[in-house]
Amino acid sequence: MTPDRDIPLSRAVGRFFGHLWGAVKTDTSKDRAELRREVEEQPAAGPDGERVTLRRTTIEEIEIEREPR
Repeated sequence: MTPDRDIPLSRAVGRFFGHLWGAVKTDTSKDRAELRREVEEQPAAGPDGERVTLRRTTIEEIEIEREPR
């Protein structure tokens, strides 16, 4: 059973209007651009000897505010 092909008509219509509502509610006065994404991972031993992964993610973004129309 594929998730998108076997949904009832009422759910498909609800999704359609949900996408429209999301577009209406989106704030277009700000643009965001991701400049760089940096991920650092380091394997380590946990307190009981299990393996854990320490991960740090740094995201650099630029945000541009536009004048309202």
